[in-house]
Amino acid sequence: MLSYLNDEVKVDQIQLSPAYAYEKAPDQEHFLGVSQTRELFSKVFSDGRRAKWRLNHSPVFLDFLEGKRDLSCTAWGIPSYSLFGWQKPCYLMSDGYVSSYKELVETTDWDAYGRGKDPRCANCMAHCGYETSAVLATTSSLKESLRAMRSI
Repeated sequence: MLSYLNDEVKVDQIQLSPAYAYEKAPDQEHFLGVSQTRELFSKVFSDGRRAKWRLNHSPVFLDFLEGKRDLSCTAWGIPSYSLFGWQKPCYLMSDGYVSSYKELVETTDWDAYGRGKDPRCANCMAHCGYETSAVLATTSSLKESLRAMRSI
C-alpha cells in the first residue's frame, strides 16, 4: 500500500501512526502490542524501502516505530481540544477536560502517563504521544538534526 501511494498515486507525504487498544477502542482484540508493532514496522521498512517512501516523519520517530529507539510520551505536544475543552492527557484517554491549554499543562501530572507508568499506556506508540518526543530528540542533537535534513 505504501509503495502504491508513493509510486502510483504520488502523494506528497505519508504519515503513519500505530493504533493500540485504548479503552474506548471498539475491537480490543485486533490491535497490536508494542513488540508486534515494532516487528511489523521492521518488516515494512526492510530492504531499504523506508528511504524510498515519502514519509512525513523524522528518522527518530521511524526508528522508534521499528524498535531501534525508545521514547517517552509527550502528550502535551499534540493536545486535543473539543467542545468539552482540552482533553487530559491525550485524545485517546478520558481523564477529564480543562478550559485552557495553560490549565492542561499545569494541572496534568504528565509523569503519571506513558508506558510503564499507566497500564492504559502499555501498548501505545501513537503519534500524539511520541511524535513530539521524536522532534525534541531530533532538535536537541546536531547529529539527528543533520540526519533529518538529509532525509528530506
